[in-house]
Amino acid sequence: MSVLEFENVTGNIYLLRVPFGDSWTGVTLIKGPENVLIDTGSRGADTDEYIVPALARLGLALSDIGWLVNTHSHGDHIGGYQRIKELCPKLKVAAARSDAANVEDPAALAVRIRTRFPEYSPAPQSYLKGVRVDRVLSDGECLIPDLRVVETPGHDMGCVCWYEEKTRSLITGDSIQGNGTPAQGIGFYQSLDAYRASMKKLLALGAENIICGHDYDMIGSVIKGADKVRKALQLSLDLTDKYQDYVDKKLESGICDAGQIAKSMIEDIGCGMPPALFMAVYTVTGHIEKSEKRC
Repeated sequence: MSVLEFENVTGNIYLLRVPFGDSWTGVTLIKGPENVLIDTGSRGADTDEYIVPALARLGLALSDIGWLVNTHSHGDHIGGYQRIKELCPKLKVAAARSDAANVEDPAALAVRIRTRFPEYSPAPQSYLKGVRVDRVLSDGECLIPDLRVVETPGHDMGCVCWYEEKTRSLITGDSIQGNGTPAQGIGFYQSLDAYRASMKKLLALGAENIICGHDYDMIGSVIKGADKVRKALQLSLDLTDKYQDYVDKKLESGICDAGQIAKSMIEDIGCGMPPALFMAVYTVTGHIEKSEKRC
């Protein structure tokens, strides 16, 4: 068993990097009168192997967690939900209104995502199990004092950030994409317009720290300082313009297939060729739809 620790990022916020493929997925702990655990890794086994032992090294057990919440309901972030509830049935679960149905049935969300472009997608994660949501939050509502949910659709329409007001810190999950991860190839968003609006919304928030759910190309994973936060958000927004220019040029040259464009984009401006292209195809399709030139 690997020994992993919750790293103190700032104030009362701790990040645990849980192994996921060749990289990791972030699990964030906010300590306080009601401890909050954000995201749970990709597998139920992650709970036993990494999360519970790391909590114990801070003197905590799952029974000390007041609320379990997530940044969105993709398998690499919600995979441990059912196991945590098995170990601690009384633990309370909260979710944003935009994502509550997905928390209760993440397998259905996985099927929707992975069957839109079946020729580029792996099998849906039909093994994912949901849990009952005890409290549903509206955009901007506080779960506990100083911790509020900020709906940030784009990567997925249920994506949210959690804003810890004392330290002005955003726990973003996959809401901010930078130039993506090697598992994606480029930034991955299912709605271009929603993603751009979310980046503008976060820019206006004036956060001073960001804790991402993975290590993202060009922005990293933990970003400290208001100026660096602003630059990371602006870069993520500007990259959508760069992607649009790239897609427009391919369309003008007569290349109209989203898969072909996605592969070429990854090779030219991406950060690693993934085994499946579906995430890049989502992004490219959004830009094709945005383009004045229709194929």
